[in-house]
Amino acid sequence: MNSNIPGIILKDLEPVQNSRVSEKIDGNFQKENSFRQAIEDSLPSGIAVIDENGKQVYVNQTFCKMIGYDEEELLEKLPPYVYWSPRDIESINNAFRETINNNAPREGFDLVFRHKNGKQIPVNVIITSFIQEDSRKFFLANIIDISERKKTEKTLKKTQMLLMSSIESQAGTIIFFIDKDYKYLYFNRAHIDAMKFAYNTDIETGMNFLECITSDEDKKQIKENLDRALTGESHSIVQTFGNVNPGIYEVFFNPIVNETNQIVGCTGLARNITERIEAEQALKDSEIKFKEIINQINDIIIVFDEQGKIIIWNKGAENICGLKAEEVLNKSIADIQVQLTPPPLNDRAAIEKVIKGILTHETPEIFNQIIDSEIIPADSRKPRNIQSMVFPIKLNGVSLFCTVIRDTTEIKRYEKELLRISSEKDKFYSMIAQYLYTPFNVFNNFSKLMAEELDNLPIREIQKMAVMMSKSAGNLYNLLDNLLQWTRLNQGKILFEPQKLNLKKISQDAVSILKPEADPQNLKITYFIDNEISVFADIFMLKTIIRNLVSSALKLSASDGNIEISARKTTSEVVISVRDIGNRLIPDYIIKLFDSTHINTAIGAAEEKGTTLGLLLCKEFVEKHEGRIWVETSDEKGSEFRFNLPLNTGK
Repeated sequence: MNSNIPGIILKDLEPVQNSRVSEKIDGNFQKENSFRQAIEDSLPSGIAVIDENGKQVYVNQTFCKMIGYDEEELLEKLPPYVYWSPRDIESINNAFRETINNNAPREGFDLVFRHKNGKQIPVNVIITSFIQEDSRKFFLANIIDISERKKTEKTLKKTQMLLMSSIESQAGTIIFFIDKDYKYLYFNRAHIDAMKFAYNTDIETGMNFLECITSDEDKKQIKENLDRALTGESHSIVQTFGNVNPGIYEVFFNPIVNETNQIVGCTGLARNITERIEAEQALKDSEIKFKEIINQINDIIIVFDEQGKIIIWNKGAENICGLKAEEVLNKSIADIQVQLTPPPLNDRAAIEKVIKGILTHETPEIFNQIIDSEIIPADSRKPRNIQSMVFPIKLNGVSLFCTVIRDTTEIKRYEKELLRISSEKDKFYSMIAQYLYTPFNVFNNFSKLMAEELDNLPIREIQKMAVMMSKSAGNLYNLLDNLLQWTRLNQGKILFEPQKLNLKKISQDAVSILKPEADPQNLKITYFIDNEISVFADIFMLKTIIRNLVSSALKLSASDGNIEISARKTTSEVVISVRDIGNRLIPDYIIKLFDSTHINTAIGAAEEKGTTLGLLLCKEFVEKHEGRIWVETSDEKGSEFRFNLPLNTGK
């Protein structure tokens, strides 16, 4: 504790501790000095004394605690002092400048000091000067920590701003204050708009409220209610006001009372409730229709109240959940969810916790979120996929919670099917790439050999290679043509234009281009088709089907064999058959014959590739005609492909 304090009470300025050697003083003065020191250190405000040179010569313990520094760190120091905030040095200098010029305000200066730990401390500083007997001038600063005051001011300012913002933001709430002479003290934007809307009147503060009302009847009604409020009666009315645009208003009148409990004016708070009144009536009129609409929705609509009791359970909920409305209404939503949720997710404690979070709004993040889950209907043990969303609603001041649930079982199934199709498509294109590798490799090898060894190759070898390359080119052409047609079909680029066609003529036209492939093997193509048989089909698709089936038969048939094309007519369709008297297809292959994931599987004993893509195209085209294609095989008869087409129905 520094006992050498140049306080106001002292007649002589005591030397600063540790800066001068203290002289011996008598016992009475020492007691007086200790007593004075105890008083100053117990003061709630900080005290700091600065000499005329700016040197800090005294601080009390309250000030040291306020800023976190010891006396030794503060005394004998010149400005800027360690507790000055860098951001407020200019304000501090101005305060001292005004004090020196005797212009300091009586209320002092609001400044910002800095605690030793770096924390900013808002303070109020009152600086006074005094002269010691030796004519030395000192400045005494009385410092008060105003952190709480600043915080309160900030809170008050914020509250005032929020209040005004709240008043002005209430677009539908009309607010006005008047004095006892009916003159405006305050009104918000909503009241300005309402007066313009109802009476086509522009208002200003200080104007007489009653004189702004252009309807005599309205003026009379409003004056009566204002007078009631000015006599101390708080009340409300529902009345139609306005001669330009009449509307129904609900108005609350309350007296304004000052601090001496005298009535000095009144407040008015009003809302235009025209739409509400009309809506209430419309709601009553449409309640039956609304319930009917809810029941017509296929999705589940469930509404439960603040206690978790179900109050709406529509037909969609009955159909999907297998529970009738009478079985669940007024029952706990948690009980029904436990009943419908498959194990192990039907844990009651966990479900009740989630429901509680919804009812108390403790988990608002769950609102309006789409959640995928499963239920097991009460009338079935087969799980169903659902998507649910819950959101709060307010109805006549009552909090309700609506859950909308959609049955996504079929959608999930379609999604899985799409994933499967996508996977098969990727595999299909991978197989096509492998499929193309062999003919291109033949071309690459033979062209390289011919380029390097042509002069050394016998003519027979060159002819042999040319034949193989020609055959490979033919296979490659057929493959690419079929691939192109299959792709165009799946993209919807092939038009389906069925018409009446003579089956025998179309078959002969389709097969004619395969003659160069059949002649070297001495293969005979025979037609067993009545000249009168006609079908209702797309000419391009029908030719493609027959040509690809015959092409497959050519690859399966041995030399000197026979391929038969026949047709059998029934009352509703024509069954067309392409049979080769040759190799028998193995049963395992037949199963995969029209599967797009096995397009490069070898056919029979011939080990030939290149026909299955054509068969896949045949299947697509036949199904386009709403027919089907299949294959039969035996050791005696070889392999026989059959497909059916409708007769000329004109459809």
